[in-house]
Amino acid sequence: MLRTKTALGLAACAAVAAGLLTATPASAARLPCHLAGSGDSSSAYCYSGSSYTWRLVVDCDDVSNPKWPVRVKTLHGAWHTGDGSESIACGGSLRAAGHLESRS
Repeated sequence: MLRTKTALGLAACAAVAAGLLTATPASAARLPCHLAGSGDSSSAYCYSGSSYTWRLVVDCDDVSNPKWPVRVKTLHGAWHTGDGSESIACGGSLRAAGHLESRS
């Protein structure tokens, strides 16, 4: 059983390093938002009428070599306060990995 847990832990670490799983900043994790993505685009929808100020940030990765993905660029959306939505596309054959940033 320990061997399986170790293997799963290593696989998760490898997935994070490859950009397959993304971690959001702790401050953004408290926002009442839904984050989604597929292929070359990522989107966010925030709700509840709160006064949080947030923006969508998308890392665009070239994954033509799955063992060595390369970060090509990072795109930043506009700052929003409260409710709103935003979508950002990397374009081409790049994979989008979106996350939220917040500020006071």
